[in-house]
Amino acid sequence: MTAVFLCLTILFSFAACSKKEPKNANKKMNYILTAEPKTLDPQIASDSSSIVAIEALYEGLARLDAKHQAYPGVAEKWESNADSTVFTFTLRNNAKWANSGNDKTPVTADDFVFAFRRALSPQTGSTTCSQMFCIKNAKEVNSGALPADQLGVTAKDAHTLIVQLNYSYPDFPVLTASAVFMPCNQKFFESASGRYGLERKYLSSNGPFEIDGKYGWEHGKYLNLVRSSTYSGNKKPLPSNVKFSIISTATDLPDPVTALTTGAADAIAMPIDKVPAATAAGCTISSFEDTTWGLCFNTQSNIMKNSNIRKAFIQAINRAAVIKYLPKNMSVAENIIPPSTTWMSKNYRTLASSGPFYLKQDKNAAALLTTGLAQLSLLKLPSINVICPDDPNVKLMLNEMIASWNTQFNYYFNMEPLSSDALAARIKSGNFEVAISSVQPLSDGPLAVLSQFKTGSQKNPAVLKDPAFDAMLTAAEKKGGSEATTAFTAAEKYLNEQGIFYPLYYQKNYFATAKGVSGVVFQPYGAGVDFIQAGKE
Repeated sequence: MTAVFLCLTILFSFAACSKKEPKNANKKMNYILTAEPKTLDPQIASDSSSIVAIEALYEGLARLDAKHQAYPGVAEKWESNADSTVFTFTLRNNAKWANSGNDKTPVTADDFVFAFRRALSPQTGSTTCSQMFCIKNAKEVNSGALPADQLGVTAKDAHTLIVQLNYSYPDFPVLTASAVFMPCNQKFFESASGRYGLERKYLSSNGPFEIDGKYGWEHGKYLNLVRSSTYSGNKKPLPSNVKFSIISTATDLPDPVTALTTGAADAIAMPIDKVPAATAAGCTISSFEDTTWGLCFNTQSNIMKNSNIRKAFIQAINRAAVIKYLPKNMSVAENIIPPSTTWMSKNYRTLASSGPFYLKQDKNAAALLTTGLAQLSLLKLPSINVICPDDPNVKLMLNEMIASWNTQFNYYFNMEPLSSDALAARIKSGNFEVAISSVQPLSDGPLAVLSQFKTGSQKNPAVLKDPAFDAMLTAAEKKGGSEATTAFTAAEKYLNEQGIFYPLYYQKNYFATAKGVSGVVFQPYGAGVDFIQAGKE
């Protein structure tokens, strides 16, 4: 009997050993973050470095595959009612938290209820919670009109989460992979006393990776992750480690192609001018056309607060002369909302008017300027600088605009080219009159684009504070289907017709993986990078 037992033991041991990991598994993945993550708190994170790290450390109800379709995350399955207005998520019963105490606390439906309520609380000040406005009463909770317990999210039991929506949204599970939807353990969060996500000891995560010990995060230098000892999802993480090297200044950023070919990085964001060299080096390129560049006016400045002056600047432009200098690999922008945007499981432009909505050239632009100046009790324009990216083609585009303004307005305007960081800082601070600026949403959908122009938005390039525009978005946030589409269309037209943002070109954002690296999934709209199935030869 003992001999039989030993034989069986050896047999099963051999069988277990024969189930080898793939050859490309158990490797360290290297990724370069261009800035220190501002926070590892999913409910408030909005910068790209934070989002990339959070996607490795946390897991939402669903995850997204390479085609950006939802598959089980913490939820092992989900179902909806007939009109997709109520979703029931069944959580796997072996999901666990990993934190500095390593107590392996179960992840429950209550953790999602708390996270959703916290994200929408006006006290939290989340800049990404507009993605949640499809949830019943989410908008009212966020504005303070209703208490958090009126949000349409309920824990039926420890492993069953019910989410009620304002309208039919078949693709709602896709949204739940976003950082702001990820769970939060209330007890641990409250024990952090306002420091949640700022240090390893104030972090409790549930994803495929965790911070590698006490010294795994050195601010400004690196964030080292290892496979989580508590993770039990259907897809086991292939890499043994994920190392994020943190670059604190632009001058320290290595050449991306060199970084990929030398092993300093296995995946990296790739500047467009480096794409040909990366391709020649055998790298795999991914790209997303998710950014719109245009002429943007500071609506709170002493001059550009006047809509007639803004319209005069736009209607003086010879668009054909400007567009001929389109930057390399960019495409002409007909609208503010990028053409790849989806809404209700369809391409947004197949549902909404295709436009274009931008103001057309008008020979009477100078008269409109005179009217605007009179409304401000001015006889002439003060000195105006137009800030723009320090790109040769963009400068040629702007030079054509300035030539038109100089000729029609009999006044001289100045061009001020800036580095990417300097341009972003000036726009964020509101220290400009006119800029060639970008709009890049943090998630898919027309609301993600348009809400950036809403009063109080921290990403508002025009510093717009317009009750009429806000009302259009409020109407859209509470509705679905054709009613929401109509409201989105009205809001996009308004930004054009009021001379707030004039679309010029769409930009693709590029990412690359090194030769021999596979399984890295890049998400559009700055939604992160997924390393769970990443491997290399």
